[in-house]
Parts: sequence; C-alpha cells; structure tokens
Amino acid sequence: MDPFIGQFDQVMYVIGLFLQILGLISFGVITGWFTLYVIGQPEKNWQLQSIVFSVFLIFIALMVKHLSRGAEGAFLIGVAGSMIYWGLVKTRVKPEKKK
Repeated sequence: MDPFIGQFDQVMYVIGLFLQILGLISFGVITGWFTLYVIGQPEKNWQLQSIVFSVFLIFIALMVKHLSRGAEGAFLIGVAGSMIYWGLVKTRVKPEKKK
C-alpha cells in the first residue's frame, strides 16, 4: 500500500471528527434554542412542552449509548451555551438609565 494513501485516510478521518464535533455543537445550539422557545411560549401548551422535553432526553440517552464522549460533550456544550445565552442573558431585564 502506498504510504500517501494511508496518510490521506488518516487526515480525512481527523477532518471528519472535527466536522462531527462542529456539527454537534451547532445542533446542540439549535436544540437548546428550540427547547427554550417551546417552554417559554406564552400560551403554555403543556403537551408540546412535554413531548419536546421527552424527545430531548431520549436523544441524549441515545447519544450516550452510540456516540463518542467527545462528540457528546460537544453537543452538551452547544446546548449549555444556548440555554445560558437565550435563557439567562437574552431574557434579563435591562435597568432604565437615569437622566
């Protein structure tokens, strides 16, 4: 086997791992935003909220079983970042400036 072919396969494998991590971070951000959006709706549709939360927990349980720990950590970093940003920072009431 040509040594270049072996190195090319290894480089493509590493690039694939980075893309998997980036994809799971972005998917985690989207999932966290959607979960907060559904839970924070003013009409409080409890059926939709329970389904979204249950699917979120089932997805995390499947990730624990089938993905690597690094990929799972990337997803959870994305979810945590989005929940901190949209759950705490965006909803914070800004005090009025005194003139």
